[in-house]
Amino acid sequence: MSVVIDANLLVALALNDPRAPAVDRILREWALADETLHAPELLRYEAANALTRAVVAGHLARNHAAMAWERIARVGVKLHPLHDGAAAVATALSLARSNAYDAAYVVLAQTLDAELWTLDGPLARNAGGLGLPVRLVAAEQG
Repeated sequence: MSVVIDANLLVALALNDPRAPAVDRILREWALADETLHAPELLRYEAANALTRAVVAGHLARNHAAMAWERIARVGVKLHPLHDGAAAVATALSLARSNAYDAAYVVLAQTLDAELWTLDGPLARNAGGLGLPVRLVAAEQG
């Protein structure tokens, strides 16, 4: 089964948050299995926004932002354009979410018949409620 990854996995990795070791382990497993990772083109913008917010909030030094971006960019992800905005709107509404960003990942996963991987509990729960195979990544227990 193909894999669609949410931007938050890569952001967690780049910011070395508590879930980074779990994300790193999963990425290594996918690399060993020669798994192609997919995401909507939106991933780049969401990641850039998250890094910007981390700098503004004081969680990431401004001079480390470029290194964090490089860590994200090194992960090979096949990016897909949004072809059906109407489907994204309909999916966003069925997810009980007020934005189409999450829906872009769900629509892509549905289109590719792929499993969606995320750190977002509400997204995982709502997408799973639509019958989509979803994996919620949590911090590893030490």
